[in-house]
Amino acid sequence: MKIYYWCPFLTNIATIKSVIKSAKSIKKYNLTGKEKTEVTILNSCGEWDFLKNNLYNIKINNLLPLNLYKFIPKEGFIQSRFSFLVIFFSNFFPLLFNIKFNKPKFLVVHLLTLLPIILSPFLSKNTKIILRISGLPKLTPFRKFIWKMFSKYIYIITAPTQITYDFLLESNIFEKSKIKLLRDPIIEYEEIKEKKNINIDKNFYNSKFYLSVGRLTGQKNFSFLIKMFSKHSKNFKINKLLIIGDGEEKNNLQELIKKYKMEENIFLLGFKKNVYNYINNCEAIISVAEYEDPGFVLIEAAYLKKKIITSLVKNGPLEMKKNGDFCYFFNFNDEIEFVNSIKNSEVNNSMKILNALRYSKKFSMFSHFQNFKKILK
Repeated sequence: MKIYYWCPFLTNIATIKSVIKSAKSIKKYNLTGKEKTEVTILNSCGEWDFLKNNLYNIKINNLLPLNLYKFIPKEGFIQSRFSFLVIFFSNFFPLLFNIKFNKPKFLVVHLLTLLPIILSPFLSKNTKIILRISGLPKLTPFRKFIWKMFSKYIYIITAPTQITYDFLLESNIFEKSKIKLLRDPIIEYEEIKEKKNINIDKNFYNSKFYLSVGRLTGQKNFSFLIKMFSKHSKNFKINKLLIIGDGEEKNNLQELIKKYKMEENIFLLGFKKNVYNYINNCEAIISVAEYEDPGFVLIEAAYLKKKIITSLVKNGPLEMKKNGDFCYFFNFNDEIEFVNSIKNSEVNNSMKILNALRYSKKFSMFSHFQNFKKILK
């Protein structure tokens, strides 16, 4: 049996980890038992080249002879939209012919979903499309039209959170029986065990610090975090903040740190392949994002038994609140509540940590595999 993944991307986003771990779970736990399962990630423009020669026995199938990824812009709203248009038109026929020729049993669609959806009537009848929809996408007339028009060609629609699942049910666009809850495979026990104890930067090894992780974009709201930490950190027991991530807001955030003269307290560490060791050494993880779905780093922190301080936003944090009292919440961009949430976290609460650990196991790679297997059958 062949399973293909379609997930074109421009920048380092959490969905990449989700696709890799989903594919790994199929290979590791053997989806079909006796029948051999071939797992392939479609490489739309060279973005998946880094995974070639991987140890997971996941195939990377190039759709184009050239690596366009090196040349297309990756940052900025207009520039990124241009790049996705390039990917869309350059992959139109290669994707169609590849699926018709190789006839995978399932095509799992994560990003740039419009292209596979439009091609769905022309793909092999033996190929079933599984469409992943995250967040609360705006139901524009165009999107509703496309989803309605091609819904009969989509086998299953998966949602990574209960809130997205409920949203899709209430939209009345897809048949309700087609919509399934499938949580992302965030927690890989062996990987975390291997990486969590690797030494962090020696400048921070013996110090206490708060940690925030994510793309340096407006949605992650790091400017608010820097402003609030600069203003109030003297009143906190810990006055050091590390931020891991890269992105278009990097220069602006660096200037903001200089403006508030916080160079000795707030540090931008850039992108890190391994964040588990930093999470494992931090006092608490902080998220001030405008939205998270589901919030990979929050769930990783929960598994590593760390305190979680987060804005109460859709979808991940809101679902966390509904599943138990294990985070220190504050309303988005609320200064007073932000300060209080940090102060409240300074008092140890073992029940919050235990409840967080229980919740995180819903996002294990094995749990994802078990639910994925049910969906495919």
